[in-house]
Amino acid sequence: MSKVILGIDGGGTKTHACLVDLEGNIVATAANGGANWERIGVAAVQKNLDEIIDAVCAKASVSRSDIVDSTFALAGVDWEEDKKLLAPVVSALALDGKCQLINDSFAALFAGIPSGIGCVSIAGTGGKSAGRSSTGSVQTMGMELGEGGGAGQLVDTALDLIARAHHGIHEKTALYEELPAAVGFDDPVEFFTAVARGRISLDETLAPLVFSLADKGDTGAIEVVTKVAKQHAIDIQGVVQQLNFEGSTIELIRAGGLHTAANKVFDEVFEKTIKATFPHMHMRVLDVSPVFGAVMHAAHRYFGSVSQDFITNLTSAAKKVEI
Repeated sequence: MSKVILGIDGGGTKTHACLVDLEGNIVATAANGGANWERIGVAAVQKNLDEIIDAVCAKASVSRSDIVDSTFALAGVDWEEDKKLLAPVVSALALDGKCQLINDSFAALFAGIPSGIGCVSIAGTGGKSAGRSSTGSVQTMGMELGEGGGAGQLVDTALDLIARAHHGIHEKTALYEELPAAVGFDDPVEFFTAVARGRISLDETLAPLVFSLADKGDTGAIEVVTKVAKQHAIDIQGVVQQLNFEGSTIELIRAGGLHTAANKVFDEVFEKTIKATFPHMHMRVLDVSPVFGAVMHAAHRYFGSVSQDFITNLTSAAKKVEI
């Protein structure tokens, strides 16, 4: 039987799985629903993981006994007690002893930096910052407490700004009219009444509107984008200060919709804020699926020292595969 390494990246709405052989060649991929226990519960996570493992093994014509090691990079694995909570899930999947649970931010880190040494800034639906040196790792809480909260925070900040404009303590810009209009309101009083009484809920789907207005020069939208971008940058500064990186150059991977949207205001503020403290930081946007980082993480665990051939095979193939 062929021996394979399994990587799984599970988010709030979608889970990706990838099997590679011991040379780093991709032999199968699969996708299904979310795997964040905070959103769907532990039982649903176990069901989805069980199904996706069956699917990817069937595609590769291997069994679970052929999996020599695996990493499950799951959203919602933020604390040590979360790993204990999900330990029975791993046992039920018949991968006990051959599986490690990590937060999904580290999958993005390993996907962009095969050594796993560096930092990652996630600014998607939510936010998360993490880093790993040769001596340890740190991550933010993912709670929007003292840290960037991605698109959700962007929309919340925009709502706060137009509320201040409504109170007369901030200039009314196009954002004041267009945000309510995007959810069907022309009258600001009716809009705020609906928000206050829970008849409407603003979510991350409004983030592109805020970005678009910032691109057009709307001062309100620019203020909102600037605030969120700065916070995500400051989070990375905090991560670096807690780790012992050798040398002056630090690698940073940027992932998630706010980082990949190519918004000029967000990108310039984020990069300028980081460079002010760490001028030699090298940053780039992740261009492959984070699941390949979960595979790389498992390979480090299995091999101890991953060969350059394995890294080359996996990273080159990853850029050609859509899951």
